[in-house]
Amino acid sequence: MQTRTLPSRHLAGVEVRLDPSVLVLAILVAWAFTGVFRADHSLGVALLLAVIGSVLVVLTTLAHELGHALEARHRGMKVEAITLLLFGGVTEMHAEGQTASDELAVAAVGPWISLVCAAGFGLLATFADDLFPAAVSGSIGQLAGVLGWWNLLLAVFNLVPGAPLDGGRVLRALLWMVTGDRLRALRASVRAGQVIGILLIGLGAATLMRAGAQATLVAAAFAVSGVFLVRAASSELRQAVLSAALEGRRVVDLVATPPADIDEGAAWPPEPAADGLPAATPDVPGVELTDDLHTLIDAFQGDHDVVRVVRGGRTIGTLTEAEVARAIARLRRGEPLR
Repeated sequence: MQTRTLPSRHLAGVEVRLDPSVLVLAILVAWAFTGVFRADHSLGVALLLAVIGSVLVVLTTLAHELGHALEARHRGMKVEAITLLLFGGVTEMHAEGQTASDELAVAAVGPWISLVCAAGFGLLATFADDLFPAAVSGSIGQLAGVLGWWNLLLAVFNLVPGAPLDGGRVLRALLWMVTGDRLRALRASVRAGQVIGILLIGLGAATLMRAGAQATLVAAAFAVSGVFLVRAASSELRQAVLSAALEGRRVVDLVATPPADIDEGAAWPPEPAADGLPAATPDVPGVELTDDLHTLIDAFQGDHDVVRVVRGGRTIGTLTEAEVARAIARLRRGEPLR
């Protein structure tokens, strides 16, 4: 299901969604940057630089995710959207037919974009005195320097070899190439991500014990990042197991086969009674019998709890969200659909 987001926009043909938590990210970054700039500037200038810096942090995060999205689309994958949130961004895509080399390229391009951004800001910081008037060159150079280090750290952190980070996907792709088993490679990258998450939680606790209350914010950052990694890695494994179960499955697999001598002038099964949901209601989304189950799941986005099953442009039945959920549960358990 689609999570609640702020109004979305399209960039380079990709839908960009803003989770409300991205505002928390912007505020936290602005607060941290204000402390950095306050040492050399008045409060007003420090606040201005911090706000500009927080906006640029969100934009460079978007550039990182857009790199993933465009590379995935270049390789024939279906990209649903980019969602920016508190912990960065998520690129939603269907990887059906993806190869290990595809996964490696899509995973690696995000950190590469961050490294390019780091290099660009680094150059701007180095030559700010030559490019801008003396009155503003120092401020611009300092802001560029901070953003350069931010993007470098973002790239390095994302290359840590554990799911769900990009480094975990790089590890998964490499293990997939070696073993030929994508799910086995994923399990290994998930375990690595969980171990790294636990280590971060431990590092947060150790920082708090050694440095005391003055290190509370740093300790909390380590601990929260660790919890996020552990939970996100587990979620990624569940999603991968689900994707493996759905692979090759079509909507027709969930629908009882209609009679061979069906009257093409009537819907199958018969339309519900007046107190039920009309299968042909125009605002109810429809899926073709030949669509894959990812398309069926996507059709339930928003407030819809039922979809129409269509054959040749004509509604032949309906599937409820509960029916699809039960079918997916059977697939996860390795049970036949019928």
